[in-house]
Amino acid sequence: MDNPSSAEAEVVALIWSQHPCDRRHRKEAAFIKCAIPKLEWVDGEGPYACIAWCRVPTATLWATYSEALRAKRDIDYRACGGKCLRKHQIVRIVLG
Repeated sequence: MDNPSSAEAEVVALIWSQHPCDRRHRKEAAFIKCAIPKLEWVDGEGPYACIAWCRVPTATLWATYSEALRAKRDIDYRACGGKCLRKHQIVRIVLG
């Protein structure tokens, strides 16, 4: 398992393991699409999601925390689109 340093660990705001749905999702992409009904798109695979809450929500999934953090830092710096509000977040999806 990927173990972030204590400084990086502060970036993880939430662990998502439940949402108001009776289904048992087997893939993180299915879970996040259901948890965020207005999600425009999701790409990638893995338990770490980098979510952009700007204009329309979008998400990329990553295998490790380090990859998700790198993606978040990239969109924090470059912006995620034309109407970027800098509302970007990393969450860990725990299926079960």
